[in-house]
Amino acid sequence: MIIGSSGAGKTSFVQRWTKGDFIEDYRPTIISDFGFKIYEYNKNLFRVQLWDIGGQDKSASMAKIFARDSHGCIVVTDISINENPTEIFKWKEIISEESSFIDDEKIPFILVGNKIDLIKTEENKKIIEEKTKNICNNYGFMNYFLTSAKEGINVNESMQYLLDHIIERFEKFCEDNNQEFGQKRKDTVKLENEKHKIRKMESDCCRK
Repeated sequence: MIIGSSGAGKTSFVQRWTKGDFIEDYRPTIISDFGFKIYEYNKNLFRVQLWDIGGQDKSASMAKIFARDSHGCIVVTDISINENPTEIFKWKEIISEESSFIDDEKIPFILVGNKIDLIKTEENKKIIEEKTKNICNNYGFMNYFLTSAKEGINVNESMQYLLDHIIERFEKFCEDNNQEFGQKRKDTVKLENEKHKIRKMESDCCRK
């Protein structure tokens, strides 16, 4: 899932990662949208589906529904404005309360500070990075990345970090439960276990 306040650049982030381009014409996402991409990990192919949830308060109920089948989440914030950390945490908590990983633990969360291209001085970049790092540490995020969906900065890197972590957790779960991981099926990987029939992480690693 990709969540965060309206105007943070969530749709542009998804567009950059799935399509490799950037659309200047901004139109706010109404409720939800999605994108997908085939992701390769250790010669296995995963169909990653990203749910892009609108940043309006009315989208919160829809976010809860999608959260139940999600394996990971990115919270996107606009670092060009002084967004309140509690607003960032609010979105994280909405998903955290409704979701769980295959091992019944919390799904992983990554904090993305988007629009780094709008920060022109190195001094201001250092200030913003320190602030983002503190939010990451104080509110239970796995890691943080400063990105630019417009220029493609750290978009692939942040997605790779999250997806590799998700897949590694699936591998560990299968290993711990004596189950086979990664049955190949054309351009997807089918994961199954006694508790879940995960045809979706065909692989819906990051259902948004």
